[in-house]
Amino acid sequence: MKQSIGQPFLYVIIGIFIVTIFAILIGTMSYFKAYKVNSRIVGIIEKYEGYNDLATTEINNTLRTIGYNISGINCPDKTMSDGTVASNISTSPLYCVYQTNGSVGGYPTIRYGVTTYITVDFPVISSIMRIPITTETNSIYVR
Repeated sequence: MKQSIGQPFLYVIIGIFIVTIFAILIGTMSYFKAYKVNSRIVGIIEKYEGYNDLATTEINNTLRTIGYNISGINCPDKTMSDGTVASNISTSPLYCVYQTNGSVGGYPTIRYGVTTYITVDFPVISSIMRIPITTETNSIYVR
């Protein structure tokens, strides 16, 4: 016996290694796409100083160009970073936008939270795994 590891066992180790590397790459690319969508939506909301019709139109146009194709998500109430509970105000099936009211220095403000999802779809198993990615805007002063 000159070989310490048999050839079939070595093929199994190589196969597991390749599957693991591809899973890590797919997860990283999905996370990057969801985070990119999230940061663009937050940037648009801050640009238009709130989630309004102009922001909604630009967000939908941006999502079409990026290729973010998730639909049918359920947007439950969300606890923001300051502990307040916010409800969903968006009508889009692609993302969730949450609004909380507050004040900074005695001036009324609004903060928005945006949730998008990383999706992993396995064609053979046909199950979709959704992992939420949430970011929040800076405080926007209300006039």
